[in-house]
Amino acid sequence: MVRWFVATAVLTFAVPSIAAAATRTMGDCFADLERGTKPDIVCNFPLRPSEAERAELEKQTSGFVKDIICTVAIRIERALIHSAIVTPDYQFEAPPQPVACNVTMPGKTGPNPTPDQIISINGQFAPKVTIKDGLAIAASPGLSDVTGVSRILSVPVVAYVNRAGFLREGMLKIVNAWMVHMRNAKAKAG
Repeated sequence: MVRWFVATAVLTFAVPSIAAAATRTMGDCFADLERGTKPDIVCNFPLRPSEAERAELEKQTSGFVKDIICTVAIRIERALIHSAIVTPDYQFEAPPQPVACNVTMPGKTGPNPTPDQIISINGQFAPKVTIKDGLAIAASPGLSDVTGVSRILSVPVVAYVNRAGFLREGMLKIVNAWMVHMRNAKAKAG
């Protein structure tokens, strides 16, 4: 889960339909970001939490959510990334973009057990990163407008995603590492 929040914060995306970038993967996102030459970076970015993150999500939703798997179809103007990398003080704000997810809700146990239920949901994802003196100092995933499930489910998921300290810290670490990497690569290239 941390990886997908961080990557979208770094990539400042504009999401087309998920099918439009069906042949691209997470690795393609980073490769295209680093070495691509086209005006837009286009790829699919899978979002899947670790076991620890799934356990925390289940706890935060009082057992209503067992797992969540999302895909973001990223389309970003390369120039937007360049601005974030070369501008020492920069407020990066991605416009709200759609994300498609499958949420697994646990089935019933007991004498009449039922299987887990998978529900398709959609939402808006608009990461924000504050850069000061060339370093990312604040970050937010910006999940909002979740549809396809009741508010009983969507409100705690949105709160969890947007408030989780480890997500924000993870975003900052990876954004800063990537910015240093890109600056160094540019310096070596001349």
